[in-house]
Amino acid sequence: MSLASGQPYTYKTRNPLKNCTVPQGTARDREWSRRSAKYPLALVGAIGWSATTIGAWPAIARWLTVALAAALLVPGPRATAVQPAPYVLAVHPYLSAQEVRKRFAPLAEYLGRQLRRPVQVRVGSNYEEHISFVGQDAVDFAYIGPAPYVTVVERYGPKPILARVETKGTPYLNGVVFVRQDSSMQSLADLKGKRFAFGDPESTMGSIMPRFALFEAGIRLQDLARVSHVQSHDNVVLGVLSGDFDAGVVRADIYDEMAGRGLRKIAELPRVSEHLFVARSDLPSQDVRRLRRALLQLRSTPEGQRVMHAISTEMTGLVPASDADYDGIRKILWTLAREKR
Repeated sequence: MSLASGQPYTYKTRNPLKNCTVPQGTARDREWSRRSAKYPLALVGAIGWSATTIGAWPAIARWLTVALAAALLVPGPRATAVQPAPYVLAVHPYLSAQEVRKRFAPLAEYLGRQLRRPVQVRVGSNYEEHISFVGQDAVDFAYIGPAPYVTVVERYGPKPILARVETKGTPYLNGVVFVRQDSSMQSLADLKGKRFAFGDPESTMGSIMPRFALFEAGIRLQDLARVSHVQSHDNVVLGVLSGDFDAGVVRADIYDEMAGRGLRKIAELPRVSEHLFVARSDLPSQDVRRLRRALLQLRSTPEGQRVMHAISTEMTGLVPASDADYDGIRKILWTLAREKR
């Protein structure tokens, strides 16, 4: 039949749209019909629909249904497993934040392997912030000093104790009051009228214990020419060496590391139970057990020795602990609180 006659015509093809009969129309309609038979998917994105394409739609729909079903049967890429958020190990800023992160990085890596989950080190901007984060369970586990631990329990309630530090074979901490090597001072009594550098106000050996030692020696803070809290132990050392202060106080292990710079000890402070590791209140019990076991086993392997010595060359292990081990520092805090009144 003549295409110019305006009568219907049949376009034959091997495509699923074969033998589609469409009304005769313009040359453009006939071109669309030819394309619909050869490239049916192209019609989906075409702009505008002519009578030809509308007439061919039932066959196109069937073709698209078959194509879509086939596509759904093709396996796609495997879904990537969601990585768990890292656990956070909090540490108080007893040294500069950079130095603390460096010292605790090997421990974080070690614990991450034990827990099969990454561990990040978070250093508080000061001791009070550290106490707040640990107390409010804003971190997963923490390294904390004796006095801050007692404060956490008093303010927020008990925390699971993982282990306490052993230094030089003993789980007790002591501190040192020191001066420059060329100073004339020989004892605590010589501190009257002198400038004294403390650490953070919440630090056990940087503030609490030296205040108690001065109190026991009959020296009030008012008897000193100047009292300053310079936050970290290394700041205390630098302040004394520079001549800004006449004397200062640090942990014994920090003093041992820095004594060669020109320091001299004039008094040792009473010892108290060492630093400890605690977990947040709702940490899963299986993780608490894994953490406790991993910390207690540090002393038994060469890797564990390296991890401990990165924190302190005098750390010899971690041992079990209970809240009662901190009753000594608890009593000292009560004594100082009464003395303030």
